[in-house]
Amino acid sequence: MISMMSRDDFAGTAAMIRLILHRDKIIILLLTIFMALFVSFVAASFINLYSDEAVRITFYLQMKNNPTVISLLGSVMDSSIGGLTAWRVGFGASLFMGLISVFLMVRHTRSEERKGRLELLNSAKVGRQAALSAALITTFGVNLIIAVLMALGLIAQGLDAYSSLVLGGSLAAFGCLFAAITGVAVQFTESSGDARYLMAGLLVVFFMVRIFGWDDGDYAWVSWLSPYGWVHHIGPFAENQTWVFAIFLVFTAGLTAQAYWLSSLRDLGAGIISQRPGPARASKNLHSSLALAWRLHRGMLFFWIFIFVLMGSMLGFTAQTVTDMITVNPQFVNLIIQLGGKAGLIDSYFTMMLAFLGEVFAFYAILATLKLQSQESKKYSEMVLTSSVSRIQWAANNLIFAVLAPALVLITFSLSMGLSYGIITLNLSDLTIRIVGAALVYLPAIWLFTGISMVLFGLKPRLASLSWVALAVVVVIDLLGEFFDINQWILNISPFTQVPHLLAGDTIEAPIILLLVVAVILILMGVVGYQHRDITG
Repeated sequence: MISMMSRDDFAGTAAMIRLILHRDKIIILLLTIFMALFVSFVAASFINLYSDEAVRITFYLQMKNNPTVISLLGSVMDSSIGGLTAWRVGFGASLFMGLISVFLMVRHTRSEERKGRLELLNSAKVGRQAALSAALITTFGVNLIIAVLMALGLIAQGLDAYSSLVLGGSLAAFGCLFAAITGVAVQFTESSGDARYLMAGLLVVFFMVRIFGWDDGDYAWVSWLSPYGWVHHIGPFAENQTWVFAIFLVFTAGLTAQAYWLSSLRDLGAGIISQRPGPARASKNLHSSLALAWRLHRGMLFFWIFIFVLMGSMLGFTAQTVTDMITVNPQFVNLIIQLGGKAGLIDSYFTMMLAFLGEVFAFYAILATLKLQSQESKKYSEMVLTSSVSRIQWAANNLIFAVLAPALVLITFSLSMGLSYGIITLNLSDLTIRIVGAALVYLPAIWLFTGISMVLFGLKPRLASLSWVALAVVVVIDLLGEFFDINQWILNISPFTQVPHLLAGDTIEAPIILLLVVAVILILMGVVGYQHRDITG
């Protein structure tokens, strides 16, 4: 397929790679550091909590014999620190690597076409396949660099060098595979949003396949139909079955070739599957700017609610099992009690889940707020604002979803977590209401990121992506706080440090009120800035 193309089709690829690295150097650097630290922190936590071999083996045997845990994370293949680390990060790190690859590929292929930039570049001495080639090469390179840094972080903590490289390589292989799949997906779709949703859905489908093919079940062979299963079957720090890399290589190479072939068939800016033309007249439900904002936000909202209802249900169903296993390790009990205070173990468990996932809901708040930036860059806002809709009205309509949608996702998540726990224990007590209340106090911290995103977009839209940098800094601080003893003034930089743990007996005090006030002020500043600045496009 590729042989049918000429060298001219790839002209300018090196220049496009340099352009990507220049534009995204900060984002790529932060993502790379985050992934390397994530795996290193997990290894450090196991070293800290399971330094005693007898306790570690007890934990290993309980994990190995628990069907719920095995179905979600796969079986533990080795009782060493490295084996536990590979088991624990297998799914989470794979998911992150996949998301990073999807983000980079869509951003530098389909998004560039939608914005018209690629058409301008292709009018110069840039070949037709240069953008796709540059995106693939850059994404493959980022995955490989992350793999090396992960391995070095594990080696620095005394883990086996070869197995550390195998673990890093397995995660990079997953990321490269999804870069190739995304390369195919962006050829079919005309919208960057459709490509992202398609790939996010595929990540979820592969995870569901992995659960159905859990290791000790009747259909264990099904796990071989999912890339998550391939990562698990490589078995870093245990079997180290490096031949599984050949499966990744074959599919990655085949899908990459398919992406090039499809790219050569379609027109620039179009997709293999054309978008369905809309009706000649808008629905009565679209006769207001608020209704239009709802149409733009609803897809993402429904997707997040679906994912977090599933996640909350799984966490609720496994809560009793997990807490039973925690009780055998005094060190782990001490860790969870530090979060839960004098609360019972179940209350402490749900407190810990909310603490771990708080930043995820802030991620949604940033996404929803920066819908305004996306609409402006695509010149949708310009068309809306030339009508009778004012800037304040348009900003307010979108901010309604940036404020209320994260709250709705958080409520549905906490409800599903509490109800599923009540169903499995046959005790639908007031715990569900208390979990929802404990979740809602995270909203001021989440809305702070709505404010940060809005003030950057309103005053300096080119700097709006710095809101992701702010969230990344907070995530790193919170991870450091979980695994290491660091100064309180550093922890206080994170707004999530100020969130009271209501399930643990904390009360709502001044810091959380201050967060809410600051969030409101930032949002208002952003709206005022948006009203007075020029519209970019």
